[in-house]
Amino acid sequence: MKLKSIVSAALILSMTAGIAGCGLKRSEPDPSAPTTPAESSETVSSETTTEETKASDESKASDESKASETSESKESGESKPSESGKTTESSKASESKTTETSTSDTTKETSENSGLATVSIYNAYKRSFKKGKKTYKTQYPKIMVANVNTSKVNKEIADKFKPIAKKNNSRVGYTYYVRKYLISVIVFVEKTPGNSKTRDYYVYNVSRINGKKLTRAQVLKSLGMKETTFNNKVKASLQNYWKNNFKKDTSAEKKEMEKKSYTTKSLNSAMPFMNTNGKISYVLRQVQTPNGKVDVSGIC
Repeated sequence: MKLKSIVSAALILSMTAGIAGCGLKRSEPDPSAPTTPAESSETVSSETTTEETKASDESKASDESKASETSESKESGESKPSESGKTTESSKASESKTTETSTSDTTKETSENSGLATVSIYNAYKRSFKKGKKTYKTQYPKIMVANVNTSKVNKEIADKFKPIAKKNNSRVGYTYYVRKYLISVIVFVEKTPGNSKTRDYYVYNVSRINGKKLTRAQVLKSLGMKETTFNNKVKASLQNYWKNNFKKDTSAEKKEMEKKSYTTKSLNSAMPFMNTNGKISYVLRQVQTPNGKVDVSGIC
């Protein structure tokens, strides 16, 4: 009997050590909770990293939604979202794969998320259209959280993207990621269908607790990142973006455009979100470049 007790105790200790080694226990603040002045009023001065996404087929994308320890992610659209420098030209950052969603997509609960309200993100609108010889699918999302009112953010999304999705001269798609209290949904619009270099990005960070849109400060608080740190990462990302996409352009005009993208005002407008790989990312909208105004998205 004593031998059995010793063996059982050893097995319990071994299992406990294994679980601790997985790093599954991670504390994360509720982003919708009040933010103290010290947390919300930091002065920001720099920016993040540029990221790129690889195109992937539908079968691989469906596996992506199971990839994270802490939550589930999914991309919806015909081609993956162009991230970090990819708005103008592709770079080599790993983001995730894109998939077409024809029915409702529901995020699955993980051990860390158990006990929280169930999140469901699915197509509020979807259709196919032809342009030339190619067929494109276009859709925008609806965010549902059990027993939580998300009608306001869903109306905002529908009002903005339904008119665009009904037209054949552009294409709408989306990606999303759920991390405990934070729901990140990124809707993209391809101004030229099938051309990811013409994409604009719109970030919707939503509280899983009350269904409301979160401010930049609230998202960063949830992610445990200071604004100064976030801006410095965005700046580093932008530097790579300019280097990778406009290396041969040594004109004074290009240098001035690049300089303006690093200003505090510009960096403060970068919006954080969680990408489909569970990485802290950002979108900086309408950056003036030699190729016109583009949205730059990257990983921090």
